[in-house]
Formats: sequence, C-alpha cells, structure tokens
Amino acid sequence: MDLKALKGDNSDNIPGVPGVGEKTAVKLLNEYGSLRGVYEHINEISGVVKKRLEEGRGSAEMSYELAKILTDAPVQLDEVADLVIEPERIIAVLKKLEFNSLIRKFRNELKLGEDQNRLKNQEIKSIETGLSEDTSVQVVEGAVVAEKMFEIPEGMIVASDLKEKMHLSDELAEVILAGDRKIWDLEQADFLINPLKRTENTDNNQAMLRLEDPCERILAGKYTEAEQAEYAEQMKILSKMPKLYRILSDYDLPLIPVLYEMEKAGVLIDQDYFKGLKKEFTEKVTELEQKIYSVCGVNFNINSPIQLSKVLFEDLALPTKGIKKTTRGFSTGASELEKLEGQHPVIEMIKEYREVSKLLSTYILPLPELAGEDGRIHTTFTQNVTATGRLSSVNPNLQNIPVRSEDGKRIRTGFVAESGKVLVSADYAQFELRLAAALAGDQKLIESFAQNIDIHTKTAAEVFGIKMEDVSKAQRRAAKVINFGVLYGMSPKGLADSAEMNFYEAKQFIDDYFRVRKPIKDYLEKTLKQAREEGFVETYFGRRRPTPDVKSSNFIVRSAAERAAQNMPIQGTEADLMKRAMIRAYDLLKAKYHEEAKLILQVHDSLIIECTKGLEEAVSADLVQIMESVAPELPVKLKADVAIGVNWGEL
Repeated sequence: MDLKALKGDNSDNIPGVPGVGEKTAVKLLNEYGSLRGVYEHINEISGVVKKRLEEGRGSAEMSYELAKILTDAPVQLDEVADLVIEPERIIAVLKKLEFNSLIRKFRNELKLGEDQNRLKNQEIKSIETGLSEDTSVQVVEGAVVAEKMFEIPEGMIVASDLKEKMHLSDELAEVILAGDRKIWDLEQADFLINPLKRTENTDNNQAMLRLEDPCERILAGKYTEAEQAEYAEQMKILSKMPKLYRILSDYDLPLIPVLYEMEKAGVLIDQDYFKGLKKEFTEKVTELEQKIYSVCGVNFNINSPIQLSKVLFEDLALPTKGIKKTTRGFSTGASELEKLEGQHPVIEMIKEYREVSKLLSTYILPLPELAGEDGRIHTTFTQNVTATGRLSSVNPNLQNIPVRSEDGKRIRTGFVAESGKVLVSADYAQFELRLAAALAGDQKLIESFAQNIDIHTKTAAEVFGIKMEDVSKAQRRAAKVINFGVLYGMSPKGLADSAEMNFYEAKQFIDDYFRVRKPIKDYLEKTLKQAREEGFVETYFGRRRPTPDVKSSNFIVRSAAERAAQNMPIQGTEADLMKRAMIRAYDLLKAKYHEEAKLILQVHDSLIIECTKGLEEAVSADLVQIMESVAPELPVKLKADVAIGVNWGEL
C-alpha cells in the first residue's frame, strides 16, 4: 500500500505522487518506513522530491486508500460458526469456480487435522498465558477454541494511542503513572501483530479524538463494542503467539508511561545561542551564494535542479559522462555531484551551500519556534513507525540531528541543562556488532568483546593475516567500515567509497572478512532463508517482521527487502534491549532520585538524563550498571560509555 501510494500503479489506476517513481519511493520507504513516516519527516527531505511530496500529498493519501485491501465486509461470522462443514460439497463448489489451488490446500488441511489435534499440554499452557483468568482453553481439530469471547478484564485501561490520551487528561495520566491498573494500547498491539500495517491519523481524526474526550469513559471502564471487538481479536491472535504477547506486556506497554514522562519533561534550549547560530548561518549562506554566482558568472536559483543543471552542464560545460539524466536534464543530486569532484571549484561550494542551508532551514530556524512556554522542546516519541521496533522522534525529530559533523555538534550545543543541573549520557559501544556476534554465535568475536580488545584492529589483523600491532590506520578504518556495513549489506563499491580502496581491493576484503567471520555470514544467510521460507524474521526475544517483498519480482524491491530482513533481528533486538533499559532506568530514577533525575531523551543507542548537580556521578554509575546488565541471557558482554556535560554538544 505504501509503495503504491507513492509510485502509483497504472494497472489499477492508482495515481500515486506525480513525479515520484519506484526507485525514489523505495528509497523513501527504506528511510522512513511508511507513507506516514515519509510525511512525518517531510522537513528532512529536500529539493524537488520534497516539493513533489508536498504538492501530491492528497493524491498519495487517496492512493493509499485505493491500494488498501478492505477487510471490513459486513459478514457476521457467528452466524455460521455452528454450521457443519461438509468437505465434499465445499470441494464441488471450488471445482465449479475453478479454484484448483484452493482444492489442493483444503484437502491438505483436512489431512493435517488429525496430527494437529495432538498438541501437547505445555503448548496449551503457553497459550493460556495470554488469556484472561476466566477463560478456559481446549483444542478442537488442531484449533484453539475459547469457551467464550475474550473480554477486557475489569480494571484494565484500554485505548488507542494511550500516550496521546494521557497528554489530554491529567487524571488518566495520574492513574496510569500510579501503576495500579493494567493498560492496553490497541494501536500498539495492532502494530506489533503486523508492523507493516499503517494507520493514517488525519487531522480530522485527531480533532475528533479531542472533541470526544473519551478519557473519562476509559477510566470508568466503559468500552464501545468496537473497542471490545478489537481487543478480543488482538487477544485471539496474541494468545497463539506467546512470545509476541510477552513483547507487548514486557516492553511496549510498560514503555508508554516512560515515554509520556519524557515528552512532558522535554529538553531545554538556549534561545540566545540559537539566535547567534541563525545570524552566523544566514550570513554564511549569503556568502556562499555570492561565491557560487561569482565563479559561475551568473545569478540563479541554486535550489532549483533545473537551473543548476543548466549552469553546470551548459554554461560551465562540465562533463556529463556517467551523470544520470532525467526528463528535465542532467541530475544534480548529491551522488551525481560526487562524480564531479575536482572538475570545478563550484562543486565543493554547492555541497557546502546545501549542507549549511539544510542545517539552517531544518534545525536552526525551526527549533527555537518549537519550544513551549517553559522554554523546552517536547518531542513526540513513537513506537509504531519503524518495523524493527526502534523508537522514532517527531515534531521535531531530535534523533536526526547530525552527530558526526562539527556543525551538527554545534546545534546540539544549544540543548542545555537547567541552571543547577547537568546532563548525563550513557551510550552503548558497538551495540549492533555485539548483538550480531551473539545472534550468530561467533565465539571469537564474543571472546574479543569479553577481553575488551579493539575489535576493529583485531578484525583487520585477522583479515590481513598480520599482528595487531602491525595494523595501519587505513587497515583499521577499512575493518571498522565493514564491521558495521556488513550488517546493512554493504557492497564492494560501498566499501571502496568509504575506505579509500579500489573496487577489487574492497571485494577481496569482503571475501576475506566473511572467511574470518563465517558465523556471521552463515547467520545472515540463515535469516534470509527464514524470510523466504517462513515469511517473517524475528528478534532474539520474538518481535516479528513479515517479509513478503523478499519474493518480489522487482529487483530493487526484493533487494531492499532482503537487506531489511537480514538487519531486522539485530536492530530489533537492539530496540528491545533499549526499551528494557529505559524501563529499568525510569523505575530506578523515580524510586531513588525522585524529581532530581529524569530521563529526557533516547537517541539511537544512548540515553540522556537531566539531574541535579552533585548527583551526576551516582546517576552515571546507576545508568551504566543498568545498561550493561540489561541482558544476562545473551552470551556477549555489553558496554556503555558515559559522559557528563552542561549541554548536549559536550556529551
């Protein structure tokens, strides 16, 4: 649905977004997860793609609805529940309709019935863990049957987007934060069951949510038939999938009050500091514009791909060999400009202009405007955007502020602790690689982590067949790139570009790497096999992601799906452990430090706490202890690095 909503589908008369093709659509969905995610992060997208998305939003939303398979036909299943099934009559009808494949499937199901009827008692018990206490279970012809419909347990608080409703009702928030009543988020449960399914929340829906203000009804335990039916359907599914049920009950639901408190606390920004950045970056943009005009000999709109293309390839006559061509001329995208490096001084100027302009328009100008009356930015954390289970941050996205560039660090410097307080950050070191070693059972890698060996130097030594002390900086850099890149399906070209190698050196390095790290290669291949044969992959703890597109006939879609499938168990396990660490950190801070230490941000592999000066050393020790001991069941040692500062840039 999301792909068709963007690129359209001529065969089904689905228009999509005018000017957005399959390659762009796939790239956007890989980056942001869904149509909803694309529009939530629209300010991170630049150039003509952003313009097309903005202008075509109505068409995208209509296309999404057109592509959706409707499952709400007015069929009353309870009317046929007691009918006797006569296999031969069913087969006769299927023959008449020429549903030959269904006939074979139906006959196979009949043969499997007797074998499925032999479910073991312990399997039934695992199913019962997801049921309410007053519901008994029996097995009939291999199917789990409840004696009565799943009902919302008395006292449980059930709602869709429960965190949003907590922000609407202080009374509801107070009851949930007290922890005396169980909670159930219908939207989160639905996402967990199928993380590829997307529910579009329109402004009208949100307005109705506030207009109805159902919080009082929810607190009273008065639920509509639709809410009861949705809960019952979710419990019916999750009762047969105990690992998924535990993910919901142990991770996703307990995290809701944690995220609510983080959003409510917010993070303080220094308005005067941002005013200074605004003045500096505005002047820098103007200066770069004049330099570009000077070397090009003409004034033009640098942000216009058409005008820029004309200046570069017609006026300056830069070489076009290998440059992608569109219907409107030669492309001026970032990847194409890289091919022109060294051809003309203007190329570096344009790259710098784009970077400075993006920082100015995406962060420096809007961030101060987004601060509340308390001077703090209150981002929204969501659990139901990324199929891996990772958190995302919107309005604004604080997880996407550049971390490696010096200018990005300067923006983070504008996020500060209150007077009399400091910020404490704890960051998992080489988190994904450690989890990859654990999931793949790579004993050599696990032992290296246990001994605190520099893993990149160790990898380089093993790949090149030399001693660790003989590893050069370039060799270590190549090992570092591939150690992380291999988890994302890095190609020889990608390694060559990142590690200053030629293509053949990079290919040989990857081949040698997989010889040394054979368990990881075997694990990635095993994961891909599961995705193809079973239709899903899962994390160490059981969070699932369906993988329908690994069988796509479209090479681009299939390749992207294969990379996502191989990476999901690692990133998803990382997400599960971050949630576990956040819940434990929240509970400890609340019990031990009360209001003097609060969790305020989660960014990728790090947690950030704001605490009273004088408590930072104790808070740091507690945070490191929680994060490093969060998964005793894993065979690999986890490591968290801590930093303390008065602003985010110092962490």
